[in-house]
Amino acid sequence: MENTQPVKKSKSTRTSVSKRKLAKSAGEMKNAAATAVTEGKQVTAQGAERLQMAGEMENIGTVAFAQGASDITRAVDQKLQADRMAVLSDVVAMAGVADVSQGAEMLAASEDVGVLSALVGLMSLDGIEHGLELARISGELQTARDVVAALKLPVLETFLSRRAERLHDMSVEQIRLAMSTNGVSQVLAATGERITALGENEVQEGMTRLTVSEAAALKSAALSEASVELAAQGLEEMAIGDEISQAARLEVIQGAGEISSGSAVVGAGLAMDVVAEKLEEKSK
Repeated sequence: MENTQPVKKSKSTRTSVSKRKLAKSAGEMKNAAATAVTEGKQVTAQGAERLQMAGEMENIGTVAFAQGASDITRAVDQKLQADRMAVLSDVVAMAGVADVSQGAEMLAASEDVGVLSALVGLMSLDGIEHGLELARISGELQTARDVVAALKLPVLETFLSRRAERLHDMSVEQIRLAMSTNGVSQVLAATGERITALGENEVQEGMTRLTVSEAAALKSAALSEASVELAAQGLEEMAIGDEISQAARLEVIQGAGEISSGSAVVGAGLAMDVVAEKLEEKSK
């Protein structure tokens, strides 16, 4: 009969098998540890890159926010300048209207003076003609006196002589007054011309001020519009800067998490490698 009892392995054989298993396990653990360390380092490096990118994003966000704040400040300054320019435009416009009004009044006054000068001139002309008429009558009376003297009529001669002298004196006085009136007419005419020149100058100054006022008003409107646009731009830049800063903070959180998890994986991998080395030592 054959012996069917199982063959028992020797102690040395069992030890050899156990060491091979330990060596195999140690090798697998070393590979896993190396893989874990590599992956952990990659995750940690990725986290570090995230932190660096987050820092750059934070800088960009800060610059954008600061630029927006600066634009808003400039917008406020431009609005203030626009308001001041508007006030200046109103003041200059009022002065211009006043100048034009005064100039118009002066021109109207100069026309009145011109009319008065013409009337006085007509009066002086009539006075001269009247004086000459008296002189002619005086000459005629003197001629009549000479005739009466030839006729030996002394009483009538004396009467005509006195009347002729009286009319002669009246004609001289009338012509003198007429000449004085003519001088007044010339003075009035010159005064009217000066008033006209002053009135035209006032009107010109008023029109110049109105032109300056219009230019100031246009400048004020342009500054006001630019202020609104600049303020809107500043608000938009501040909003963008805030969004970038928030995104940077999220990147910091994610980067820190990746560094933490990557470091943990690296630590676990190194621990596994230590265990694998001990197993490897036991397998020898």
